[in-house]
Amino acid sequence: MINTAVYYALSDIYLKGSWISEATKRYLPGSGVDPKSFRLIHSVVERDFLAEYRISRLTDRAPKTSAKIILKIGMALLDVFDMPEYAAVNDVIEMTKSLGKQGLCGFVNAVLRRYIKEGRALYPEDPVENLAVRANRPLWQVKRYIVELGIEEAEKRLLTVKTEHGHIRPARSFGKDSLRKELEERGCVYEETEHGFYINGTCMWPELYMEGKATVMSWSSIEVCETIPYEGGLILDLCAAPGGKSVYLSEKFDAKVVSCDQYIHRVKLINDYAQKFNAKKISTILLDARELIPEWKEKFSLVLLDAPCSGFGSLATNGDVVLHRTEKDVEEIIKLQKQLISVAAEYVKAGGVLAYATCSDLPSEDENVVRMLLSHNSRFTLEKEKHTDPVKGGGESYYCAILRKK
Repeated sequence: MINTAVYYALSDIYLKGSWISEATKRYLPGSGVDPKSFRLIHSVVERDFLAEYRISRLTDRAPKTSAKIILKIGMALLDVFDMPEYAAVNDVIEMTKSLGKQGLCGFVNAVLRRYIKEGRALYPEDPVENLAVRANRPLWQVKRYIVELGIEEAEKRLLTVKTEHGHIRPARSFGKDSLRKELEERGCVYEETEHGFYINGTCMWPELYMEGKATVMSWSSIEVCETIPYEGGLILDLCAAPGGKSVYLSEKFDAKVVSCDQYIHRVKLINDYAQKFNAKKISTILLDARELIPEWKEKFSLVLLDAPCSGFGSLATNGDVVLHRTEKDVEEIIKLQKQLISVAAEYVKAGGVLAYATCSDLPSEDENVVRMLLSHNSRFTLEKEKHTDPVKGGGESYYCAILRKK
């Protein structure tokens, strides 16, 4: 039987614009309480555009949103979960009854039966539309990728296989060997990386976080931190919440870090993170990073600007981004990124480093922003830039540029 909370969470996502994290917290409180339901919600969102296309082909007219959500749940259950087809359909019908929507049962049953017979073979004939549904992206996004990257590179980035496993890293004081031992003692299935471990959703590791021994941090986020050089002095992290990179850099370099964010609740997240990992060299400040602080000019040897972005490089773990982000949003984000990097450059000492990073893989948010700064500020040179490996990153690809001030 499918938990009706799956339907209610998805209703919030589709009808109210909620993020997956918000909706699951509201309807499925507690970590690991119902892993099947968590997985089902994510599976529906990660297959949304393909499901939308197939529903349009399998029905004579567009169903209401409530019916679409039920059909999408059924399609995800049929395609992702290892269970007999008849059992999956029956579970969806029983959920529909539990929701008090008995009138939809016949329609849902007929569409899902038709889906089993012919629906899985349905893809758009147009190559761009085909890429959009396979990549689970809106058409405007795919067209933008093609314009900025060319069709071959766009397809490569959009279709990278995404992992279902989360990535955790050890606290530096605890160590990778100790974390591996803890995971083995808990019977966790894991895949080791240079920076930590991919673990499946059944691994009972949260108490290690509560004890300050390990934390969730994507492979790509760590790879960005590992790219950043440090030669001593004070570090400024301008858009630091929730604090993962601040804590990592402070641990790695035993350095003092000034961590900033625009909102008080996000500053609290940084403080909580730093306290959990005993990162005593981190100080936090409430700051809108667009506003220049004159007394900070040329004060920091390393400035990290992990800029707000579209999040298109992080869809392996933030699949709902594609549902809510519009093309207008992206243009506003790029405008903000250019403001932020121009201010951040003012804080770097002569000989110091500005590290610009995003969790996007669009050149307009990455290379183009860096080129804008270089064209307007002759005191900076580009030392290095990279997109993290999406295969190692579990489908995620982040960007980082290292700029040196003369």
